[in-house]
Amino acid sequence: MIARKSVLIVMTRLIDGGLGYLGLFFIARYISPSDYGIVSFAIGFVTLFTIFCNLGFNFAHIKRVSEGKNLGICIGTFLSIRAILIIVATAILFSSLYIWTNVIGRGFETPEHLAAIYIIVGYWLFQQILNSFSATFKARKEIARNQIPFIINAIVRTAAIIYVALSGMGVLALAWTYVAGELSQLLIVLLFFRGYPIKKPTKEYLKSYSVFAFPLMIVTSSNIIMHNIDKIMIQLFWNAADVGYYFSAYRLSNFITLFTSAIVMLIFPTYSQLHKKGNISQIKKLTFASERHLSLIVFPMVFGLFILAEPTAFILLSGWTPAVPMLQILPFMSLFLALSAPYEAQFNGMNKPKINRNRIIIMLILNLTLNILLIPTDIKMLGGVRLFGLGARGAAIATAASVGVSLIYTRIMSYRLTKSKGNIRILIHAFAAFIMAAILYALLYSFDFISLITRWYNLLLFGLIGLGIYLGILAIFKEFTKKDFWYYIDTLNIRKMVQYIKQELKNK
Repeated sequence: MIARKSVLIVMTRLIDGGLGYLGLFFIARYISPSDYGIVSFAIGFVTLFTIFCNLGFNFAHIKRVSEGKNLGICIGTFLSIRAILIIVATAILFSSLYIWTNVIGRGFETPEHLAAIYIIVGYWLFQQILNSFSATFKARKEIARNQIPFIINAIVRTAAIIYVALSGMGVLALAWTYVAGELSQLLIVLLFFRGYPIKKPTKEYLKSYSVFAFPLMIVTSSNIIMHNIDKIMIQLFWNAADVGYYFSAYRLSNFITLFTSAIVMLIFPTYSQLHKKGNISQIKKLTFASERHLSLIVFPMVFGLFILAEPTAFILLSGWTPAVPMLQILPFMSLFLALSAPYEAQFNGMNKPKINRNRIIIMLILNLTLNILLIPTDIKMLGGVRLFGLGARGAAIATAASVGVSLIYTRIMSYRLTKSKGNIRILIHAFAAFIMAAILYALLYSFDFISLITRWYNLLLFGLIGLGIYLGILAIFKEFTKKDFWYYIDTLNIRKMVQYIKQELKNK
């Protein structure tokens, strides 16, 4: 059932990602990189304040519900905590804007930057509220209830983006499309949440949530900073257009991580259940299987995007060629995230959140240090000291490098915790992906096939050729067998998937 639920997540995220790309295609064609950069900056800026309303309680809620605690009290406790934190975070956000613009007297590059921020606050608030309810779906592994609203969001947002792009309505209208999508998702989540018990919080449960969440406060806060500070620094030291190029490459690369999120969403509560039963051997087995399937899927996507970065930018981003260097670097961030994800979920599921706390501290320090060194040309407040001045490319290097170091630390700590050595056969996946990339490179540049890739179907054809080479090499090493093939075919069975969705939506 984990496999089928994972596939449902992947299918919905594929649809979400496909619609997201469709919106990005119209943005790239009809909206300037600067306007897209303004909205991307606004999203990054506002999302930073999520550090004040997350603080690890989402993980605590998933942990306690999956352990079989009283559902009504769990929900009441979690919603109460989230309501207080969202109010506090919103107050800090508006206070910060007021101090920055009125007390200090500083502003932003353009008036549209500030206006976009105020609009995106609505998007952010809807997102925080819906996350408060959908966390219960994740805890109970009710994947259909959690994923269907994503599709509604994607449909509404993409339709709105296309309309805004074709109408030439401008940057602020583009910002409103994100608000519309998030509001639609919130309404569906509330519809699905009807009938769930909500009981008064107790001191015991408040303490239980706080004890688990406390070590993860740094984890969640640092994650939010890491995933948003790069856009803010690019805007600060360069301009909105560079933010647009970077964020477009980030979105395409991040598409790969949908497989990672599908696995993690399910294995975290499963780890928690297994740990409660003391079943360490099953935890190791699940980690091993999750690692293998993620590696099998992600390696060809990462190496394929690396080789096909130039035609991808030309075709899918309507010629935004400045995004090519980021398209060659950021996919490795997705690879490192995929390979470390099963182990990170294992730490939380086994009541070891401090390991993830230490991991994220190392990541954050390295990420901030590299961003400061690589993005600016100089920092005037430090006497104009000269730096690398790589801009968006520097941000991509900083992100990939910090996640890579995190992967190493994660593997070391997992071995100390459970003696898990990992799956050595993923090196075969890496080898097959490398050979695939080398052959694609030879076809593209040695035989000048790159001049033939002018349409999306040409790009798809080369991608399929690469996939065939990859699977062929794996088959030679018996790393992709008939058993694997029929396993994936069964999990993709539409009839069985529809039956599962109907069953879940009928049950409370």
